[in-house]
Amino acid sequence: MEKFYNISNQIQSIIEKVLGNISALIMIGVTLFALAEIFRRYILGVVFQWGQDAVIYAMMCSVAFYICVTQIKRGHLVMSAFLQLISAYGYHRTIGICKILVSFITCIFCGSLTYTAIFTIEYSIGIGERTESLFFFMWPFHLCLAIGLGLSSLVAFLQTVEDVHKYIKGDHFRETVEAATDV
Repeated sequence: MEKFYNISNQIQSIIEKVLGNISALIMIGVTLFALAEIFRRYILGVVFQWGQDAVIYAMMCSVAFYICVTQIKRGHLVMSAFLQLISAYGYHRTIGICKILVSFITCIFCGSLTYTAIFTIEYSIGIGERTESLFFFMWPFHLCLAIGLGLSSLVAFLQTVEDVHKYIKGDHFRETVEAATDV
């Protein structure tokens, strides 16, 4: 099981570094572009017709990539007050089961969205779907979303295996409830 943990940590570390950095660079770039567009619109009186679409498109791609990073950090859903309450009453098994269920449901949910995205990408390419300004094709955005959700599903699967293993070992009796957890 130690080998699995090492592989899982390596996969999650690579995903976090690559997608986290890509997402940050996209967000910084699009923020600078949006500020430039504001200057152009209100000071110079001119705009790119595709500027608004570019900002929305890039921000959504950045968020789509960062979905996976939040899954790695188990920061996608935070119910720490509830968990701290049931932890205070000693319901450690309930917390362990909830962690397993949330990881499993997240894996299934993100996996099903990724599967559906394949058909959406094919359809979008087939009809030549474009953004409102008709400047950008939509399929790259759908692809970014599929990548983010697909990797989230992979990470949630790895976390499900880890959670089950920790539960079997009895780690849920020794762990403390963090301020932000995934349940």
